[in-house]
Amino acid sequence: MAQRIAKIWIDTDGGVDDALALACAYRDPSVRVAGISTVYGNVVPRKAARNAALVQILAEAETCRVLVGAEAPLAGGWAHARAIHGEDGVGGASTAHRLDYEDRIVSEGGAADVAAAMAEFARRAGGEGAIVCIGPLTNLAAALTSDPEAFARIGGIIVMGGALDVPRVRRGGYEFNFGTDLTAAQKVFELAPRLTVMPLDTCRQVILRRQRLARMVEAVPDRLGQFLRRAHQHYMDAYKAKEGIDGCYPHDALAVATLAEPGLMKFETLALRPEDTKHFKGLLSPAPDARPVRVARLIDQRQALNWLGDCLAGRARA
Repeated sequence: MAQRIAKIWIDTDGGVDDALALACAYRDPSVRVAGISTVYGNVVPRKAARNAALVQILAEAETCRVLVGAEAPLAGGWAHARAIHGEDGVGGASTAHRLDYEDRIVSEGGAADVAAAMAEFARRAGGEGAIVCIGPLTNLAAALTSDPEAFARIGGIIVMGGALDVPRVRRGGYEFNFGTDLTAAQKVFELAPRLTVMPLDTCRQVILRRQRLARMVEAVPDRLGQFLRRAHQHYMDAYKAKEGIDGCYPHDALAVATLAEPGLMKFETLALRPEDTKHFKGLLSPAPDARPVRVARLIDQRQALNWLGDCLAGRARA
């Protein structure tokens, strides 16, 4: 990605880390959120759209449409992540807000409408645009399949998902975004030009601890910060019970950082394919015949956390 990215389209499944990623995208002046779509995953896509609209309002950001997208994988079913993200996807934090805020933002549609809108964005934005997918890749796979030429000049496509190495706590399991729709992930790896991957194990190099988030929010006591702090309580409680850390991994925000602050990390170009092995679904396995992709391998935790704090405070560099 030699050209600086200015406009981004975010495809989200509506969880707590998605909300933080959207907040960072809105508050970092180096990028502009030009469109949002939702996909099933942490919650159903309609709830994901409500959450995205709420973050947009709280961030006092320029209004952009939120399109409701795919409701199921290309094949098979899916299991929500409400145990981790809460019934509403954001740890119950949306219940304190009226629901009419979404009326002028959320557009009902479906997978086909999202695929067409995503392709149109790619065609218009060209090298100045990027698509950031932080949920299952069903919408993106549909867009790439239906109109591949639209993406020929896109500045970049960033996906959060898969894993190069299986974390101990995930052995015998799966990476949620790729594992939920492995067919879509494989299509994206086959078709997406200028693909960057933020894998699960790389995200786990950065821990956002509960006390650190509290300090970030206390420094800038606005509505967005208070919402994010409340949303993260349930999320961090789940991580503490499951993995023993009093915090969480800000997976999706780090995907945004690959565009907004790429100096935080080191990348490698690797030929990989998402696979379903007996140990893990969504493993990124070496495949010499696969299209090479750019993979984030190392992240500076201190700088990444500083960037998160700067975004919430509106101090991120342009």
